[in-house]
Amino acid sequence: MNLEIKNLSHIYMPGTAFSTVAIKNINLTIHSGEFIGLIGHSGSGKSTLIQHLNGLLKGTEGEILIDGKNIFADKGMLKELRFKVGLVFQYPEAQLFEETVYADIAFGPKNMGLSDDEIDKRVKEAISLSGVKEELLDKSPFDLSGGQKRRVAIAGVLAMKPEILILDEPTAGLDPKGRRSILNSIKNLHKKTGMTVILVSHSMEDIANNVERIVVMNQGTVVMDGTVDEIFSNSNYLSGIGLGIPAVTKVFSKLSEAGYAVPKNIYTVESAVEIIKKLLEKEVNNDQ
Repeated sequence: MNLEIKNLSHIYMPGTAFSTVAIKNINLTIHSGEFIGLIGHSGSGKSTLIQHLNGLLKGTEGEILIDGKNIFADKGMLKELRFKVGLVFQYPEAQLFEETVYADIAFGPKNMGLSDDEIDKRVKEAISLSGVKEELLDKSPFDLSGGQKRRVAIAGVLAMKPEILILDEPTAGLDPKGRRSILNSIKNLHKKTGMTVILVSHSMEDIANNVERIVVMNQGTVVMDGTVDEIFSNSNYLSGIGLGIPAVTKVFSKLSEAGYAVPKNIYTVESAVEIIKKLLEKEVNNDQ
């Protein structure tokens, strides 16, 4: 399922003294199966943009096309879209409301009018994909840890079998271990299903370690769109709009400037470890 954004703008409270342009003239195509990182400082328009992608907001101008069809062409298409494009909000635990984890995950499939057997099948598939442990299904979602709540919220969206999954700061407020665990689950989910994933994050490390393509927003517009290497090689520009590059990239840039034979375009800790191993092996071989 391809998603196309054409000349999209959104103004909050137009025609009033509080009128605010949130996004303006966005043009973007998202291809089936992509893993995209959406970055930008607070107020850049990221959250406003993603709420258009499943019809929660309607643009003041422009249109959203799914496989060439305008999502607002008819109400029936809009309802179907909200099952196809799953949106997990920042701090999604605030969306949990059922008495049990099972009931919360089953809520979406029930609204789709599915049979009890199909609902049960989807709940079990969703917990497997999201990493929710089966023994938690009968517990209250409010008794879970922050990381567990995030997984339940993601499972609730996955149970509707969306073709596109949008996650708005899914690791916000979690400790480092919780962050890694959630992100690993999302990465594995993309590999297993081939689902299109859009990850919104302030963390350059989270983006560098997971996505294939990065879209950068600033002041309501898309200012950069490219591969991880293309985007993070423009460190001066990113710094100028309040962003940056992963910490490991800064370290390797300094090492290169200091005369060490290391590449500057290192964006993940895993890549850094491999480079350092090779350097150490080379040093050992030279000493022998």
